[in-house]
Amino acid sequence: MGELLGLHGFTQRGRMWHELAGLMGGRWRTPDLPGHGSAPPRPWGEAVRWVAEQAAGADVVVGYSMGGRLALAAALECPIRRLVLVSASAGIADQDRRRERRRSDDRLAARIEQLGSEAFITEWLTRPMFAGLTRRDDTWRAADAEARAGNEAAGLAAALRQLGRGSQPALVGRLGEINAPVLVVAGAGDPAGVGAAETMAAGLPGATLAVLPGVGHAVVGEDPVALAEAVTAWWGAGPEPFTPEHMFD
Repeated sequence: MGELLGLHGFTQRGRMWHELAGLMGGRWRTPDLPGHGSAPPRPWGEAVRWVAEQAAGADVVVGYSMGGRLALAAALECPIRRLVLVSASAGIADQDRRRERRRSDDRLAARIEQLGSEAFITEWLTRPMFAGLTRRDDTWRAADAEARAGNEAAGLAAALRQLGRGSQPALVGRLGEINAPVLVVAGAGDPAGVGAAETMAAGLPGATLAVLPGVGHAVVGEDPVALAEAVTAWWGAGPEPFTPEHMFD
């Protein structure tokens, strides 16, 4: 299936892609994004350029939520062969709403600094957008919590201030510049995500829209099987065997 670059969501780590990779096959690179794990925080423009460098040589870039927003912006800076955007957004076009979101992101960042990363992540995952993850078994949820626990409060707060939706420029007017094939994915149980996906799909010349039933915002965690099937069908290649020894760089 070639080489894939996986870009994770806020509070997660690159290892969030391992389950999906096991279903799809291929060779994956799954770095921690700025402000996560040991990766230093970066402001929006610098983070986009960093993602563009990471994308060099990849056959497909798969981005979820925050990672999807960065992937979309990177595709405007450098050629990307194929792009999969999961629960992502092209940004907030209205300037007043974007300023309000920036203020909201800053308040939440202060909350992270107040609580510390462990308590904040516990609180973060109680949000309705993650309700579908409660259907996963205890082993999966414990592994997910362990991965997220590797993040520091200062890094997460900086990532939210610098890479949150309030800091993302509105990219809707530039979507027509991306000519690569793009799969835009949203969970049917995430109305805001479906709206954002429809907006992106309408503006991207090479877009295919996939709205997956029975899942919400956390598509990758809620139903990796459905996502793997959607991506491989769109790509036009069947799954390859899962070979952990050569899958990850």
